[in-house]
Amino acid sequence: MALARGSCNNMEQELLEQSTLLNSREDFAAWKQRCDEFIESLEEQSRIKRPRLSIDQSSIGLKQSLVACIARLEGLKDSMDRHVNLLYVHNDNVGHFAWIKNLSRLVSSQISKKEHRKYFCDRCLHYFSSNEKLAAHTVDCQEMNDCAIKLPSDNDKWLAFKNHNRKERVPFVVYADLECTLEKMEADPETSRYTYQHHRVFSIGYYVRCSYDESSSMYRFRRDKDCVAWFAEELRRLAHDVKTILSTNVPMADFTRD
Repeated sequence: MALARGSCNNMEQELLEQSTLLNSREDFAAWKQRCDEFIESLEEQSRIKRPRLSIDQSSIGLKQSLVACIARLEGLKDSMDRHVNLLYVHNDNVGHFAWIKNLSRLVSSQISKKEHRKYFCDRCLHYFSSNEKLAAHTVDCQEMNDCAIKLPSDNDKWLAFKNHNRKERVPFVVYADLECTLEKMEADPETSRYTYQHHRVFSIGYYVRCSYDESSSMYRFRRDKDCVAWFAEELRRLAHDVKTILSTNVPMADFTRD
């Protein structure tokens, strides 16, 4: 069975869309069988021998697209074969996992006030308003997010630095911190999304550490509504002073016999 490039893309898109609508193991078994049959036909088409004179750029591109399509479907089939969403429930020091049959029904009200189904990507957990948008995203997500988070093991859990004593000290380092209050915002009745809290800065403090002259080290702070503007002006002044210090030529100390 030979497939044209257009029908190949349509079939792949149809299988991607169906993968998000599987509700039982019977549905998955039927979908997987269709995937296997489609992959088998693609592999057969990619092995078709063409006369030497008929091989051109279009036939080479078609074969490359067939191989890429096979790889994408194999990856999707593997992920569907072992993927399941679980919810961890913890009560009175006893915990257990529950099977999430419908992720959209569980979290939809927590992420949006619109009472419509959300279509989630199992790889990156982004959600979309339609199955078509999810299917288009799935193709890109499989190529861009082909990775896994690897946590450190008991045998490899320490972060170490070598030859740190050879690093040159930075002459000036600035440590800064600010404190904020959460100011509640009024709801906007015309939209479902609005800013409900705003960080209001009320205090800023910073410490300048000089590695070669302790007298140049200092700590300053300010606590009022204009502290952000004050801090910006302090940084501008500090940058000017440091530039003047570092640009000044200082005579070298005399060498010792050692």
